[in-house]
Amino acid sequence: MSIKMQEIEAESLAEQFIALGLDKGVEVLDVACGTGVVGEEIRAAGYTNVDGLDPSQGYLNGAMAKGIFRKVYKAYIDPDTPTPIEDNTYDALLCCAGFFQGLISPLGFTELLRITKPGGIIAWNIATGYEAYGRDYERYDEIIMGLVRQRSWEFAQPVKKHEKMCFTDCGASYLRGWNTTGGIQCEGYTYIMRKLAEQF
Repeated sequence: MSIKMQEIEAESLAEQFIALGLDKGVEVLDVACGTGVVGEEIRAAGYTNVDGLDPSQGYLNGAMAKGIFRKVYKAYIDPDTPTPIEDNTYDALLCCAGFFQGLISPLGFTELLRITKPGGIIAWNIATGYEAYGRDYERYDEIIMGLVRQRSWEFAQPVKKHEKMCFTDCGASYLRGWNTTGGIQCEGYTYIMRKLAEQF
């Protein structure tokens, strides 16, 4: 079983989420939310039940000051240490630029699945060259497909390959030395997965 891909022009993760057409009342968690770039974009589209999670209290303070999130969690996504979020809490998880060297490991997918409702969406983007991010990322594709084989999740859409992916928020800030007001464009991929059944 291989990962199917399609090439598209640049678009943000938020734009791709909005295009799914989910009900505006769904519960959404912006993972590695930074100062809330993704959350702000989906709120402008009518999604108001949006929370944020990030390990940086400074980022969270900035996002809350702008009124983007209902509430926030100061936490890492760690495969060995669960977040304080209860099982099956969110209808959709979005993670822009969180899967990067020194940030979230692909082993953290199980924690994202735990806090997502069955049938819920988990969407993220990642830059090309991820295989060089570290040992866990050498197994990135294997980890994703292993969870497919376990029937933990499925591809809600084929993986999208971007020549100019909009890579914003926390990851961009990490790359640019804590500049939280913009982003970068780079080659990369967007994954949109659907949780299949209760696994945890």
